Amino acid sequence: MKKLPAKGILLLLLASLLANIFFVAKTIPNYIVNNVIDGDTFILKNGERIRLLGVNAPELGKCGSTESKSLLTKLINNKLVRITETSRDYYGRLMGLIYIGAKPVNTEIIKQGWGRPDYTKNSQNEKMKTAYKDAKEQKRGIHSELCKHVAPTPPSPNCTIKGNIDLATWSHLYHLPACRHYNQIVLDEDIGEQFFCSEKEAQNAGFTLAPDCLR
Repeated sequence: MKKLPAKGILLLLLASLLANIFFVAKTIPNYIVNNVIDGDTFILKNGERIRLLGVNAPELGKCGSTESKSLLTKLINNKLVRITETSRDYYGRLMGLIYIGAKPVNTEIIKQGWGRPDYTKNSQNEKMKTAYKDAKEQKRGIHSELCKHVAPTPPSPNCTIKGNIDLATWSHLYHLPACRHYNQIVLDEDIGEQFFCSEKEAQNAGFTLAPDCLR
C-alpha cells in the first residue's frame, strides 16, 4: 500500500481539525447562556430554559434573590456551559448540573450562601451538603443577618404573628405570641417566612395555625 507523503498527512490532519472546529462552532451557541432569570434558572441561546439541579435559590422579590441572581449572572451569563445529569421536573423544565470548565456552578451557589440544596438525587449531593453546612456555619448570604432573624422584631405592635415554613415537609404554619414555641421561631426571609398582622392575612398567604398553639 502506497503511503501518504508527510505533506499529505498534514493536510489530512488540518482538514480534520477544520471540520471539528466547524462542528463545534455550530454547536457551541446551544450551550451559551443568553439570560439569567434568577438564582437557579437561566435560558440558553437556543431558547431552552434550564434550572439548577438540586438547588433552591430565593424566589424573585424574596430576601437574597437579587444577590443570588447577581452571582449566577457573574458565573455563567454569556459563557459556554457544560450541562450534565439532565432530567425534567414536575413542570417539564429541564434541570441539570452546570459547569464552567471544571467548576460546579450548582455547588458554588450553595457554597457562597445564596441557595439551599433540595436533595434531588445527583452526583454532587454530598458536596452540596458540605457546602451548605459550611455556608451556614460561616453565616454567608441567606444565612447572615440579611435574611435570617433569630430574634426577629415585629414591624409593629399589631403585626406579631410569625409565619414559619418546615423545610422537611414544606408545611406553612403560623404562630401567635401565645403559642408554646413562639419565642423559638426563627424567620428565614429567603424562603418567605415573615410576620403577619392578622390570622386572616396568614391564612390568605397559605399558612395554617401551628398544632402546638394554645387557644
